[in-house]
Amino acid sequence: MKRKKWLAALIITPLIVTAVVTGGCMSAVSPEGNASPPTPTPNASNIATPPPETITDTTAIPNTAAGTPPDEILIGTDPVSGRNDEVDLRWEDFCLSSKYQVQIAKDPRFTIIVVDTGVFATASAESPAAYYPAGGIARSPSALTPWANLEAGHTYYWRVRVRQAATGQYIRSPWSEAKSFTVGSGFPASNPSYGLQSLYPNNGCSNCPVKPASFTWSPFKDATKYRLVLARDAAMTQVVKDAEVTTTAYEHDGHLEYGQSYFWRVMALEPVPSDWSATFSFQTEAAPPPAATEPTPEPTPLWVWLVISIGLVLIIVIIIFIFKARRR
Repeated sequence: MKRKKWLAALIITPLIVTAVVTGGCMSAVSPEGNASPPTPTPNASNIATPPPETITDTTAIPNTAAGTPPDEILIGTDPVSGRNDEVDLRWEDFCLSSKYQVQIAKDPRFTIIVVDTGVFATASAESPAAYYPAGGIARSPSALTPWANLEAGHTYYWRVRVRQAATGQYIRSPWSEAKSFTVGSGFPASNPSYGLQSLYPNNGCSNCPVKPASFTWSPFKDATKYRLVLARDAAMTQVVKDAEVTTTAYEHDGHLEYGQSYFWRVMALEPVPSDWSATFSFQTEAAPPPAATEPTPEPTPLWVWLVISIGLVLIIVIIIFIFKARRR
């Protein structure tokens, strides 16, 4: 009888140990229902409130290790717009997890949270990653927020944790170690308006040449194609030229009118469309004065021709008398 008990214990013990070891990723999982992932924070500068925690386990699931970017890295900024460059975030996967939660905060204790994604799925389960966009609307599923608005010269902290296993069961692992990055301060700049800026002609310029009529503007980061519209009215309804170019300059092939006010604006087209710039204006030079014409000479009077004729006759007569006198 004792031998049977020992035999049963030897069989059951390995099974229990195996169940505990293999169930490390699943021991704390419980279904959270069929709730859909929360929508990312609409504005990165808004303080987001994390969703209510209903199932928490801080012992069974190890920390998800945050990887890229390295701690205390400096993120660049666009010197014209002041927007931060794109921030790429990568971390190690754990137990083939399929969904994660990422937070970005202004302080290492995460009391001032600017981004809280809630539950979201990365593009790759084997190499989980996401990115904070560089500016404008981001519609990619890997984007942490649809808008980018990090403060220049400020340090931010980020962390990540598992929220769903590959089996579909919802879990909450402990947060990873917090990593930080700093948005560069860039250069001090002030723009009279948002968006693309006119470089030539200056806004409100007067006495501009009618030909060639050239236009240049500030570049939009990574833009490869632009659209320029030139019109006679501020409402941009009397269009003179609607052109698409691949550079930040355009030369009008026509001839503008003298003393006329013109209005123009520009936008980026590719790789993504931007908003229109402000409407800029300029005035062309005045028409040049008409060229001075030489006065028409008056006809020679008849008496002058008569005097000349008489003089010629007298000269001929004198020459004839001289020759006759020499012969004698």
